[in-house]
Amino acid sequence: MAHSKKKKSLLWEVRHADDRFAGYVFGTMHTRDQRVHQLLPALEAFLARCSVLSNEFAVFEASQNGQPAIAPVDDWLPTLNKRQQKAFRHLLTRHELGDPEMYGHLPPLLVLQALVEAILGQESSQPFDMALAIHAEAMGLTLSGIETLEEQLGILEHIPLELQKKQLIQVLNHRSKYQKQIRKQVDWYLRQDIQQLYRVSRKQLGKLRNLLLLDRNKRMAKRMVRMYSNETHFMAIGAAHLWGDKGVLSLLRKKGMILKPVRSCLA
Repeated sequence: MAHSKKKKSLLWEVRHADDRFAGYVFGTMHTRDQRVHQLLPALEAFLARCSVLSNEFAVFEASQNGQPAIAPVDDWLPTLNKRQQKAFRHLLTRHELGDPEMYGHLPPLLVLQALVEAILGQESSQPFDMALAIHAEAMGLTLSGIETLEEQLGILEHIPLELQKKQLIQVLNHRSKYQKQIRKQVDWYLRQDIQQLYRVSRKQLGKLRNLLLLDRNKRMAKRMVRMYSNETHFMAIGAAHLWGDKGVLSLLRKKGMILKPVRSCLA
């Protein structure tokens, strides 16, 4: 039991095979929940030991270089039945996200991401991963990204529109249940239960788990090892990417990195 609890950590110290300090890897969450934002002060001492904060992608990249073009898709709104259209309109109105017509030519998974963020609440002005980057930059860290924003958006082009729409419809048909599931995920996050976050995310992604989770784990771990060799990095990636035999923690170990959980600072 004690061993299992020890492994429940969002923050892990990373060292090279010769025991030189490389930095940290931290599981973050895209949420505005104030309880999550309260973790920021506890991370300062660990950020201060690093020269670079690397998110999954450079969070200010779009605002500095212009938003990469999102390839429009065929309008999927008319294909929703009346009940689904009503539920979609209700969620948009409730969370002040505009008219449904604004979203018909956007990839449904992007729309789902906006809905999930809104469901999680608007207690803070920025999502936690963005707030972490702002905090790190104010401390003097350089901001970087493990993947590019273009790469992340390009993944959507490999996911059939019908499969994306199916994910969104599941939320519209069972939105009350889905809201409870999302809030449970925040609770698991605050308990640093990265095993449960991984298991649930893997199940929810279904056929998309390789493209959105496991393939990205391999790509990120490979790049992280190279980035650690150049500078001390505080790597901040989605918490669901950490655990599992094909998770980032396991892949970093296989590449010769030494990892140790740092739980007490966030407990």
